[in-house]
Amino acid sequence: MNKIGVLGGTFDPPHGAHLEIARRSISQFGLNKVIFIPSGNPWQKKDSTSFLHRFEMTKILINESEFFEISDIEKSEENPSYTYETLLRLDHPKKDLYFILGSDTAMNIKTWKNHSKLPELTNFLVALRREDSNKTLEEYFPFEYSLIDGEKVDLSSSTIRNKLKRNEFNDDDLSKEILNYIKDNNLY
Repeated sequence: MNKIGVLGGTFDPPHGAHLEIARRSISQFGLNKVIFIPSGNPWQKKDSTSFLHRFEMTKILINESEFFEISDIEKSEENPSYTYETLLRLDHPKKDLYFILGSDTAMNIKTWKNHSKLPELTNFLVALRREDSNKTLEEYFPFEYSLIDGEKVDLSSSTIRNKLKRNEFNDDDLSKEILNYIKDNNLY
């Protein structure tokens, strides 16, 4: 059976830190692929960009890797997207399914619908954000997990949106293709 990583998120916009933790997950845990799943209706975030734009930008982000796929399994913008339901629909054996999270998201997992049932469906891989520590993560994240090694990631979609609004953007924040997509579609 294939070992699959799942990287869900708003991806508003998707960026290099998303790619980096997916790459590290593949190399460190022997995953065959990582599936990027943009949320259709991110119920914990208000005023997100439309699913179509976030899906298209994520496609651009991953287009050069044979180890990455994208799924529109959460494409409904009418109904909230819940990780538990998505993992049920993926119907992949737990022993070969790895849910990839940044530590900021992981520490809020208790607010998710059916969060206590998630360990029945998946294993967890967590990448530390710059401001987080393993000790803090252990304090707030209630499940067993494996830490994704490497330099702490320090880039967030909200930071990028704010930089774009203030015109303080630099080329390391986003690929030229995604930046062009943002400009062409007048996002942010």
